[in-house]
Amino acid sequence: MKRIFAITFAAIVSIGAAASSSFAQSVVVSDETNVVQMPFQIPHQMQRQIQRGTQLNAPLNEGSVLPNYAVVSVGPNASITVNSGPIKGNVLLGDGTTSSSSGGGNGRVTGTVDVSPVVSGDNLSHIQNHPTIVTVASSVGVQAFNDAVALSNTASALAPTQTFGNITGALTITGNGGLNVIDINSLSNPDLTITGGSNDRFVFNIAGSFATNHVMVLNGINASQLLWNMTGTSGNIFQTSGGDVLFGTFLATNGGNFQFSNLNLTGQLINTAGHMQIVSGSQVAVPEPSSVLLLGLGAVGALSFYLRGRRV
Repeated sequence: MKRIFAITFAAIVSIGAAASSSFAQSVVVSDETNVVQMPFQIPHQMQRQIQRGTQLNAPLNEGSVLPNYAVVSVGPNASITVNSGPIKGNVLLGDGTTSSSSGGGNGRVTGTVDVSPVVSGDNLSHIQNHPTIVTVASSVGVQAFNDAVALSNTASALAPTQTFGNITGALTITGNGGLNVIDINSLSNPDLTITGGSNDRFVFNIAGSFATNHVMVLNGINASQLLWNMTGTSGNIFQTSGGDVLFGTFLATNGGNFQFSNLNLTGQLINTAGHMQIVSGSQVAVPEPSSVLLLGLGAVGALSFYLRGRRV
């Protein structure tokens, strides 16, 4: 049973570094998986307007724990496999997750592997370069789980401003200058362009899967303005096979799996109820920390329009 709690302001799951880390440039690495941290950010003013306008139980943010980690696998139904790297940042394992690892593929964690009991498996100790494993309080994993689930539920409760079915070709999505809620059934090798400005935030609710080896293009925005809420309940809901360049925070809390080969992501990954596989030359990279830019937002329309309705 998922535990859902209201959460306080922070950012969204970072692929490594602290909550102050937010902006970075994508680094394309041939035949490797590369993930550069850029957490999703909601400006304070927009956050207040969303809560006032929609009467949501929880804010649209990440909480206090998740921004400290590059890779987060927490929850009794979660698991993670790693045989490559490096993962440039910290990893959080906790609240019942299971981990496994093996040598080869330059497996390395440049930060720490934080273990928040109870967990099972090898704590990624068998990757090629033995990581520094640190035991942290059991409350850390529980809080990460609760914050991730609350964020996903809040995103799912927003009514869409745009709706698409199955995306298989070229598509340009243009922001409205504020909060954009995009409902999509599935994406299969899309040639996706997302255009907006500094005040735009994009929340994508993906009911099915996102499978790609294509390049995503951003115009006028960066990865910290994108949240991909993957709501599928089984199978590979986020999968790459090389050639891709992607942006944003990818969040899954309902049981779907992340399967990566040669992923190139500027953003974040979180999975609380499915398997995450980082193999086949996978590399998770974190840039040097930079200050969080919380942009002010002018008047946003009646955000009650965004409320899809409470979900049980």
